[in-house]
Amino acid sequence: MMSIWMIAASVAGVAQGAPPADQAQIERKLDEEIVVTGQRPTFKTDMVQVGAFRNQSILDTPASIAVIPKALLDAQGATGLEDALRNAPGVTQQATSPTTSNNFVSRGVLMNARTNYRLNGALQIINLSPVPIENKQRVELLKGVSALYYGLATPSGIVNVVTKRAGDRPVASLYMNGDAEGSIGAGFDVGRKFGGDDQFGVRINGYSAHVETPIDGVDGYRYLASGAFDWQVSERLSFKLDIEHYRRATDEPGGISLAAFQLLDHIPSPHNRYAPDNAPYRTWSTNVLGRADYALSDAWSIRAEAGLAQSRRQRSRADFSFTSAATVASGAGRISGNYTPDQEYRNEYVRTEIAGRVPTFGIDHELLFGVARNRQVQEDQHQRSYTAVAQNILDPRRISFGDLVFTTTRLLPGSVNIDTGAYILDIAHVGEKLLLIGGVRRVLYDTKESGDDYRMKAWTPTGGIVFKPTGKSSLYVTYIEGLESAGTAPTGTNNEGDILRPVLSKQIEAGGRIEVAGALASLAYFHIDRGLSYTNADNVYVVDGRAVHKGIEASLQGNVTPQLSVALAGQYLKATQENSGVVAQNGKRVDNTPRWSASLFAEYRPAVLPDLGVNGGIYYTGLRYADALNIYAMPAYTTYSLGANYRVKMPGDRALTLRVNGDNLTNKRYWSTGGTIFYVGLARQVRFSATVDF
Repeated sequence: MMSIWMIAASVAGVAQGAPPADQAQIERKLDEEIVVTGQRPTFKTDMVQVGAFRNQSILDTPASIAVIPKALLDAQGATGLEDALRNAPGVTQQATSPTTSNNFVSRGVLMNARTNYRLNGALQIINLSPVPIENKQRVELLKGVSALYYGLATPSGIVNVVTKRAGDRPVASLYMNGDAEGSIGAGFDVGRKFGGDDQFGVRINGYSAHVETPIDGVDGYRYLASGAFDWQVSERLSFKLDIEHYRRATDEPGGISLAAFQLLDHIPSPHNRYAPDNAPYRTWSTNVLGRADYALSDAWSIRAEAGLAQSRRQRSRADFSFTSAATVASGAGRISGNYTPDQEYRNEYVRTEIAGRVPTFGIDHELLFGVARNRQVQEDQHQRSYTAVAQNILDPRRISFGDLVFTTTRLLPGSVNIDTGAYILDIAHVGEKLLLIGGVRRVLYDTKESGDDYRMKAWTPTGGIVFKPTGKSSLYVTYIEGLESAGTAPTGTNNEGDILRPVLSKQIEAGGRIEVAGALASLAYFHIDRGLSYTNADNVYVVDGRAVHKGIEASLQGNVTPQLSVALAGQYLKATQENSGVVAQNGKRVDNTPRWSASLFAEYRPAVLPDLGVNGGIYYTGLRYADALNIYAMPAYTTYSLGANYRVKMPGDRALTLRVNGDNLTNKRYWSTGGTIFYVGLARQVRFSATVDF
């Protein structure tokens, strides 16, 4: 559904496509370094940039959206997507350790690691390698079906990371950060415009760090290098290029199998490591995205973009299980798993659009025609299993990775998925307050796997209405259909790595927004009907029946007073299994879906000392079930954070900003992930940073 307005906004902006003076209004600038310019930081966002939104008003966006701007990321001392997305209630994680990678779940639906993450609203990046945010200006989560613009993607939503770019004001920053565990890192951020008419723009970021975690013996390093380049060739032609490369090398901490989880009556220590020493989790990723915009006339324009995302991963799994029910009290069990040294993935992306404006009989039509193609490649993988090794969940023993005995090697055949779509959209402006939206996408989806090639064809329609009672409020209702990947069989299942065929999703959403003082309030109802995927009694990941996800989301984000900024959000979710092949399962809650979730983060800056900021956060996740039959529960939990920052003015235009942030201050024990493999949430953390702006 969000894609409805992605296209709408693109038409509104790109279609006018003309001279820079107009473009400056169409593609409004994102807030950058607002503290440095002397203004008070705010968590409020006036625009979004995912997909065809491309810097359009958030009031005109008919979809639930969470935008985490740089001011909020900085205030929280965020270091990754997991820190950013905790501000979006209903987002949980599944089957991966919080120290290695993130499998996010939104609205009770898993975000596919290869289709639901985007760079600058365009390129499909691969989230098997943790996405860095040091070079990002903001993180956006648009929830729900996104078929019209993005093609195949699960109806959880699209996570979009927006890179920093050169602005009118030069940027030069050096910073250091670390934490109480012993992590230490340093980076730089430089941005300039140059040329006779400032037609060239360059933004360069670099970062490197030694990483320590609260889990015993789990450490490593990571680095990032990126560049964002802009060239305004003429009044009508412009180019953009983004390049980033990042690597993370840490150790696998080891998880707890569903069989062991079922026998536990407590949450183990968050410091425990069950995997062997030096069990690797290594990732390398490179993303390249280019874009060209050309204004054909004052009413018509064309955009073309292309990109490549490549990721490589080495991973050694270690899953703990008890030897028998009788050994639970003593903690005696074993670890088993495998090592896959050659996981390689590649996404190839290309899109071309033409947009224009046509007035007819007093109604202004904004038209968009586009073609997009995403080609996903997964190379053959060789997975080596090892003989189970004795371990204790209460008092883990040191195991050498080199001492493991590998017995079998399994070939996981590669695959090629090609998602080709042609789409058309018409947005009719009826007066100044009403928009009527209609569009359709023709989908061709080809999959080539070992012995199982197939093609799917479908029409996915979109429709909606947006009504603006005032200039600072809007109401909307939308309907959208889309194909989604049913996913890949997760870690620990008997068909692990198998790619399931796409299924149809349908979504209705209705909501509204209103500006209140310096904040934006939003309220939305959603109803998603999709294929039900789960792990059955035979430990096989299947699609069987339907899952109905419906709920209400509300948020308030921005400055409620000149001194107080807040980011408040909550979600009620009822996700139910229907028409499955297991009678006892029907009517039960979809696994790993909290009924209630909420977050509150606030920062206060005293009027007498505006360079000082003190902040705190509360994050609540309700009870979730670990299995499709709702027998085993993961208890609800709440974590708390506190932080402070202070800006010291230095000679010239320089400034030093000092920050300290503490998370999970009460050292709460909780399950951070569900699914087939479970991980304990991280223990208390304290982070600090120092940044010098020149």
